[in-house]
Amino acid sequence: MRFSIYLNAQSPGPDHDLDVIEAVTEQALRADRSGFAGICLTEHHFTGYNTYGNPFTFGAYLAPQLRDAYVVLSVAVPALWHPLNFAEACNTLDLLTRGRCVIGVGTGGSPQEYKGLGRDPEQRGPMMQEVLDVAGEALAKTLEDPDLEYETTHSRGVLTRRVMPAAFTPGGPRFGRASLSDEGVLYAAERGWVLMTARDSAAEIGRKWSLYHKALQEAGHDAETVRFAREWSMVQKMVYVAESDEAARRDVAGPLDYLAEQSRRTFGGGAEGAGFKNSVVGVSPVDREAFVDRAMIVGGPDTVASAIAEYRAQGVEHMTLVFLYGQMDPALADASLDRFVRDVMPRFAGPSGNGGR
Repeated sequence: MRFSIYLNAQSPGPDHDLDVIEAVTEQALRADRSGFAGICLTEHHFTGYNTYGNPFTFGAYLAPQLRDAYVVLSVAVPALWHPLNFAEACNTLDLLTRGRCVIGVGTGGSPQEYKGLGRDPEQRGPMMQEVLDVAGEALAKTLEDPDLEYETTHSRGVLTRRVMPAAFTPGGPRFGRASLSDEGVLYAAERGWVLMTARDSAAEIGRKWSLYHKALQEAGHDAETVRFAREWSMVQKMVYVAESDEAARRDVAGPLDYLAEQSRRTFGGGAEGAGFKNSVVGVSPVDREAFVDRAMIVGGPDTVASAIAEYRAQGVEHMTLVFLYGQMDPALADASLDRFVRDVMPRFAGPSGNGGR
């Protein structure tokens, strides 16, 4: 079983932004030194949901500080990008990490982010695909190829030479797809991409995992593509490890209140108003019990380990875990991470004995 850490901390306001970024940087370095396989970064803008905003920039900042962990974008939102800027960013991150990166993509979750960047959230799927299509052609273009003329909903132009810099990884950066739908699962498998999913029961995740592995094997990819895709496909959970189940529930009450309020402000007053969010990430914190059940693993070390074991029994070999969220006190998040590394992670160590890697 492999573990990655997911960094998506919220800030109380501009005076705290640097403190929050320093806190998640410290978590990234501690996770790297503790045997976590990857540092997962996400892209959010304007909503207060993610302090560092641009995962490519933050990933480039972390890259030289990491000893072993990959930088994993989980996820970038291509629909919010110019396709050639996106292509450049992908190659730059791949080069700076010396190929130790996975660039996951998804449609994003908040209409406010689309509005802020002049995009129609109702078209997020088609816009994502057209950016990916153009970026893919641009990444493949050599100096000897003819000019690449392109047009998307929000951009048009001609690439006359090549995307710079070149990628470090032969054949270009490795990509992943975030999805909760079977359609997205098959999309990833057919392309030989990593699958990133979240916020569902172990049984449902297991069904999707079986679908993905079968389609991946039947797609005719080479053995290395299949190996890498399986190794880096992951399930995300928000985690809190306390000394007891009761203490864990008590400590996450405040962060859950914050997340629910953020959801109400962004998507509406009730579960119905969060429909856009639910359609993208499965369940809203407005529905607290469902959110805790499907999006989180909360409890003492034995409870957390037991919940993770349920996913492992369904064939999940990699989980990405969020330890700092909902303006949680960084000291509580650090203590939770410490307990996970000390009391939970060793129970899932693989044959290498390297912290679950």
